[in-house]
Amino acid sequence: MIQGTLLRRYKRFLADVQLKSGEVIVAYCCNTGKLLGVPENALIMLSDHGSDTKRKLRYTWEWFKDGETWVGINTHEANKIVYELLLNKQIPGLEHYTSIRKEVKYGQNSRIDFLLEDDHQRLYLEVKSVHMRRGTTAVFPDCPTERGAKHMFELSQIIDTNTKSAALYLIQRDDCDTFSIAADLDPIYAKAAETARKCGVQMMAATLTMDAATGVHFKGMLSVI
Repeated sequence: MIQGTLLRRYKRFLADVQLKSGEVIVAYCCNTGKLLGVPENALIMLSDHGSDTKRKLRYTWEWFKDGETWVGINTHEANKIVYELLLNKQIPGLEHYTSIRKEVKYGQNSRIDFLLEDDHQRLYLEVKSVHMRRGTTAVFPDCPTERGAKHMFELSQIIDTNTKSAALYLIQRDDCDTFSIAADLDPIYAKAAETARKCGVQMMAATLTMDAATGVHFKGMLSVI
């Protein structure tokens, strides 16, 4: 991981970044949202993939600094982190599942992030990466997400006697104490989430500490309001 200064983000997946050396590079931005809340000329962290010939861009934008807090924005990393938490049985309420499968087909041409199973029950788990906050409340989404609303509908449709479903909002920052849906930014998703909750879809929020010296650490669960 190396530091740089964000100059601009454009075409959703590209960011111009100035390194400490003064060199300006183009980094990959692995986030389809608007990234609301990222300060102008933010200090950011990049992963350096060196001479990996399979990549078009050498660097990936991973974190930005908001005040004194490092915040993760790489949505692909969110699933990797949740997988580690599941393997280590760190997420309360999900410790008893003995099988963890990734990217399992379900619903209408969708894939669930994780299918958890034991001898008696299965749980479909959808992961959403969260970077934005309002005060001390983490919020999602930061822009309309038709795909997210579709997932909420599908999660509510698969529940039966032996099948549960849940949405886990992974908050990649440690300065929040609650989580909420940003209904003003996407009222359709908010309505879908509320309907799913009434149908029995469990809403969960976990928070992380992003530390430039020691890495990423699980901090705990937050209440969903």
